[in-house]
Amino acid sequence: MIITPIIKQLATKLQLNTKTNSSSDTDVIKLISEVKESLKTNSSSTNLKKLVSVRRAEKYPLDRDGYAIAFDPLADEASLVDTWSKFGVVVIKNVISVHQCDATIARMNEVVKLMSNGVCELNNADSWNAIPVDDAGTPFISRGFFELYHDDILAQIRQSVIHYLAQVLIWNRYDIWTSFDRLGVKLPHHAESKALSLHVDQNPLIHPDFRTVQGVLALVDCPVERGTFVAAIGSRNHFLDYKPHVPNKGEYVELPESLAGVSWIDKQLQAFPLRKGDLVLWDSRTTHANTENISQDIRYVAYTAAGPACETDHTLVNARHEAFRSGIGSNNREALMHASKKPRYTNPKMLEEVRKPEQLSLLGKLMYGIESYEKNIT
Repeated sequence: MIITPIIKQLATKLQLNTKTNSSSDTDVIKLISEVKESLKTNSSSTNLKKLVSVRRAEKYPLDRDGYAIAFDPLADEASLVDTWSKFGVVVIKNVISVHQCDATIARMNEVVKLMSNGVCELNNADSWNAIPVDDAGTPFISRGFFELYHDDILAQIRQSVIHYLAQVLIWNRYDIWTSFDRLGVKLPHHAESKALSLHVDQNPLIHPDFRTVQGVLALVDCPVERGTFVAAIGSRNHFLDYKPHVPNKGEYVELPESLAGVSWIDKQLQAFPLRKGDLVLWDSRTTHANTENISQDIRYVAYTAAGPACETDHTLVNARHEAFRSGIGSNNREALMHASKKPRYTNPKMLEEVRKPEQLSLLGKLMYGIESYEKNIT
């Protein structure tokens, strides 16, 4: 087991300190040092190269209320790792608190109101025609995405100790970079809240092997009718079937019509209703989508994931530093930066005006790539 009793104690302490904004650098260094040592001395059951076959019609487990079962890395390490190895999809429990979910939603509403000079409010359907647009007419809320990539509210999600430890277990390493991704909003019965088509966010001609983890964090309960993640269970095993049908560039690849009726898609599709605060993670080779919001409630989510730090690649480090400085979203898979496909909202001046400066802990600085694991962790 990677998560030892002392790691649990340190993680719990950091979680409590986060609530009072008193996380100490010393505790972060102790935690990561213990994780590093544990990875050396304990053989992880995670095998990134091994694919576990999923039996036909076998689905991800749901609880009695129909929500995807979630695992806490502090309490359910073995089940978390086994579920990931089997399905290439796993749900992490309570990555952030209910209070932090509510604070994130409040901040999203604040941003839209600021950008629209007080005219647009997400809780007022009559004001949605005033959703901010850029000079090209592209709306800030588009295709279910909320085009904010850098803000303190995102930093607090990314530097969650539970998020960090879940990624440690998946990647089997201590030096983890967070992705630079965005938030998501699906307004009920709105033109920009349709279902997202089946696709993969990895091009097999460019990256044929395990490369990226993606994630969606539910900021509210997300049953199917409100809009939620959908995956073709076991489809990562068939990822290379895309090769004859994809362009030779670009990471977003929609499911071609020639594959739409195959059994590994048609019979293996499953929706993942998520509880507030839970995070679904998936291997980017997994064919996935999401459902339309046909409810009367707004779907609020955050897109967040992570991958191995590449501190010796100065091009990637500089790309992340520039993205953090500018606050602009961009697609650079090697640098773990994920943005909506173009056209997407682009107004650097407005984004700079509404951005709330990030209050990063040492864990956050390490996960952002601002500080170096090599220099801080012995």
